[in-house]
Amino acid sequence: MGVIGIEELFLRVTDLDRAVAFYETWFGISVDTRDSERAYLQCERGHLVLQVAESTGRHAGGGPMHFALTVTEDTFDEIVTRLEGSGLPTRGPIVAEPPRRGRALFVFDPDGNEAEVNTRYLYPDAPLRARPEARGP
Repeated sequence: MGVIGIEELFLRVTDLDRAVAFYETWFGISVDTRDSERAYLQCERGHLVLQVAESTGRHAGGGPMHFALTVTEDTFDEIVTRLEGSGLPTRGPIVAEPPRRGRALFVFDPDGNEAEVNTRYLYPDAPLRARPEARGP
């Protein structure tokens, strides 16, 4: 299978300042963007999102956890085909609008976690993600 790696991982936290300090201090992962409810810590490939429990907005309904896997284009097509007619709740496939690139599909696992597969990190010339001011709720 063409799963390349973990692209993003959302962690629910109770104290955003404390969580940011932990990941910056012990792992050296810098904050890329931050608001009152979440902080995006950018790694070379992929990012960690610290999100305050009971927050609003992005992935608020994404189950206990949201994570994204980077997959090859062929694997993406295989997964979409496998899920068609499965009866599982899915969202997508979604095709990124330029200048972003890649495709994404979301599905909930049996425990209610939102799993995403996407091809975004296959394209190093594409922006890593939308800036907060450009991101919708």
